[in-house]
Amino acid sequence: MAYPVSDFTAEKIGENSSAERQDGMTVNSEVSINGSLNLYDIIKFNDNGCVYGITLTGSPGYYNYVLNVDAQGPSGAFSGSGYLAFTDKTGDTYKLSIYSSTRSVHTVRYDSQQPEIVKIEWSDTSI
Repeated sequence: MAYPVSDFTAEKIGENSSAERQDGMTVNSEVSINGSLNLYDIIKFNDNGCVYGITLTGSPGYYNYVLNVDAQGPSGAFSGSGYLAFTDKTGDTYKLSIYSSTRSVHTVRYDSQQPEIVKIEWSDTSI
């Protein structure tokens, strides 16, 4: 399913950076950064870890919102993890650690009065 795009702006791409969107990522949309949907070129971790895509959707059940992150962690012995942090309009931050070097979809479920994501951070070390 193709979602509308919420474009974020990053001053720096690659490892250990962040991207922001003042009005926030709308529910039922996917992330682009600096106009690109190729996040694997932008959100990078050490040893070939990267993010391929991020979507924000509504979710029935206990939590009302879910971030789906298509990603793979660093590869190789002692390569560590990739770390992501998502901040919504209320200022609450939701964190995700990606350690498996196998590409898969990871989820972050949350509730918020203002669920729009305004900042995405990524790093090779814990955020």
